[in-house]
Amino acid sequence: MRRREALFRRCVLAVVLATAPLEAQEPRVLSLEDALELARQNNPVLRQAINELELTPAGMRAAWGAFLPNLSLSLGTNVNLNRRLQAEDFFGNPIANPNVEWVTASSSSQSVSAQIDLFEGGARFHQRGAERARGISRERRVEAEMTATWARVAESFYQTIRHSYLLELELAILEGKRVDLESTRRLFELAIGTRVDVLGAELQVQQQERAVRQAENEYAKAVLALRAETGATDGDDFTTRGTLPEPFDPVALDEAGLIGRALEQSPVILQNRAEMDVGRASLSAVRSARLPTISLSTFFFQDAYGPEYKAAFKPFSSDSRYASARLSLSIPVFTGFSTERNIAEAQVQLANAEEQMRQTRLETERDVRSRLIDLRGAWDSYRLAERSSEIAEERLRLAREGYRLTTVTFSDLQLAIEGAANERRTAINARYDFAVARIALEQVVGGPLDGGTPLP
Repeated sequence: MRRREALFRRCVLAVVLATAPLEAQEPRVLSLEDALELARQNNPVLRQAINELELTPAGMRAAWGAFLPNLSLSLGTNVNLNRRLQAEDFFGNPIANPNVEWVTASSSSQSVSAQIDLFEGGARFHQRGAERARGISRERRVEAEMTATWARVAESFYQTIRHSYLLELELAILEGKRVDLESTRRLFELAIGTRVDVLGAELQVQQQERAVRQAENEYAKAVLALRAETGATDGDDFTTRGTLPEPFDPVALDEAGLIGRALEQSPVILQNRAEMDVGRASLSAVRSARLPTISLSTFFFQDAYGPEYKAAFKPFSSDSRYASARLSLSIPVFTGFSTERNIAEAQVQLANAEEQMRQTRLETERDVRSRLIDLRGAWDSYRLAERSSEIAEERLRLAREGYRLTTVTFSDLQLAIEGAANERRTAINARYDFAVARIALEQVVGGPLDGGTPLP
């Protein structure tokens, strides 16, 4: 049966393409590396995490800008029009204005001010440290999301490979049943077999053709799932090409070593560490609000004032100028308990970050142990399934020889065929389950296992 599978493996892509629409006759063939690169470019969740990295340069510039003076420039001009119908005499009584006319005046002014904080209790240094920690946290989040995305894409990719293997198997079984049908017809012509056996063989062929069609549909749905994971566009049509990774005996994997690696290099662990650094720096920055603030400010002002429109739009006038410099010390005596509230909130956030770190470490250790158990179980299942498949195929070979020699009945032959097919399906699924268990363990460890990895 394996020889037949090898012969029909080359026909899988042709069979799938033959059932596709005419305009999709030449889809792109995707390898695992191509699928991972496509996901890196198009996966929406991953792109959102990558987009947040743009906040880091802006935040660092703002943190450094807090050490620079604040500058402001003001320019203005105005025109005043005044017309009075009443005036006042020497005693302040209102009288009619003997000269009613419009009086026009204009002015222009410019000012420059600068202010810099010489001392803020170290708040700016702590805020810069918090911003740096936020940038590291964003990078770790991208790494964690990238690892999770790669794991989903790799699992989905191997799902398509698994269904392609199953499709190849169903095609090989179909070919075998067609051969059995011809053998049954020859035996019937020689009056050795019966018409019932011929009809049974024909029925087996029909049922297997339905199984092939179902396998084609499952492969098509697996490709659709891979399209969703990679974020492929509607016009990007593709199929997959590759093999399931070869299983290996995980007995050599050191559980304590894997846990240590996970606690040191897991992106989730590193992200939580950065969040703790953010909490510490934020708490120090809030506490510095209790310290005095020393600031230096300068101010320069000039203006011009004249009749009618003479002073309008008149920059750099020397009619009137004013300049000042000020050094001030501000001591926060009472702020309505707002500083204490901010400190309490920062302390709670830091404590929660530390507890989150502890919870993540516990979950990481649990996940490593659990997924290592799954990997070992998957290896045992694969090893047993492969041995069972070999036994079932040998049984089928002997049953076919006996059927041709009329020493085995048609019913016994069908039982041998179904048994070999089921064991082969089980072996394919066991190999896929091992690959999935391996990917899950590598994801929580944060790096490849010994002997290579399905993940990049």
